[in-house]
Amino acid sequence: MLIKLNSRSLSSLALGALSGISLAYLAAILQATARPVPEAIVVATSPTYTWNGVTVSRTGRLFVSMQRDTPDSSTPSVGEILPNGSITPFPGGRWNQYKFGNSGQDQFVGINSVVSDAADQLFVVDPAGIGGKPIKGMAKLVQIDIASKLVVRVYSFDTTAVPEGGFINDVRVADGYAYLPDSSLGALVVLNLKTGQARRVLANDLRLRSDQKLRLTINGQPYLNAQRVLPNGNMSVNPIELSADGRHLYFQPSGGPELMRIETRLLKDFATPDGVLSKAIESMGRGPFNAGMTMTADGSIYFSDIELGGITRRYPDGHFETVARGPASILVWPDASRLGPDGYLYFPSSQINRFAGNSPTGTSQLKFPFHLFKVKVATP
Repeated sequence: MLIKLNSRSLSSLALGALSGISLAYLAAILQATARPVPEAIVVATSPTYTWNGVTVSRTGRLFVSMQRDTPDSSTPSVGEILPNGSITPFPGGRWNQYKFGNSGQDQFVGINSVVSDAADQLFVVDPAGIGGKPIKGMAKLVQIDIASKLVVRVYSFDTTAVPEGGFINDVRVADGYAYLPDSSLGALVVLNLKTGQARRVLANDLRLRSDQKLRLTINGQPYLNAQRVLPNGNMSVNPIELSADGRHLYFQPSGGPELMRIETRLLKDFATPDGVLSKAIESMGRGPFNAGMTMTADGSIYFSDIELGGITRRYPDGHFETVARGPASILVWPDASRLGPDGYLYFPSSQINRFAGNSPTGTSQLKFPFHLFKVKVATP
């Protein structure tokens, strides 16, 4: 008989021990039922470009987001990973050929995320970030029809929605609205996809901002920059996710420590005051240091767990389980993940802590190639 142990069953065993079950017997059960954590499977590699996000279309096509590290760095920004493992610019042409100094209105300047929806629309988050620093007034969300490769619409954000220094980081789309976190200043941006109207909310709620007093680690090592302080870049509200029914938006600062959610009906009503929104935030307990969240239909959340170097599952009842790890040498800072139609969770190693501004030496510690991973989490 297979016995599955979790935090609750371990508590029951502890009670059993107090009731007279021998420690040797408990140890035997634990040894017999311990399940090794599976190692994540390498899907693809990038020998030249850095990447920090992935999405999977309804038909299983893979797309990755590639940051622009310096003004003169070359990157296609959005790449499609073909079945043979090669990477091709998407949608191709001028969109993938930005040069510093261009207007950027019809080009990817410095993107940070790609997400596809059930209608096979690809949404590209372009904070116009170069080396993590956004260019004022150039932030936009680009919608592309995957099948035709045609740009459907470009949503440009003014400085009311994304003020100077703001960095839109990720996106979730449902019921005609898009939700984006400002991971630099700490706020949410809600976009009506039909009208193009955007609203900035919760900018004064400190729960959305990074806590510089946190002591965070990566693969057992303290996460500190050359000044021996916690790097602040993109540490405020970053990972976001919608519940399967679209009723709740989940969010947290990258470092946590608190996972929160709010009803989307309140966010979609632009007349709802910020004070009402703040009071409507629900605490969901601990949120691990992570860069991405994916929720499945059963209510489980899969975190791209940075400290662990793998994927951590949060069950609907709030207990956690490690579902994939390492190898630690190449899986460093797992980032934005998405679930594919094949039941695999796809996620990249982004090495954010190895960029010059975040590394303990103040110099780049990036190691190529970059890797994309997957782990089986659901039955399609």
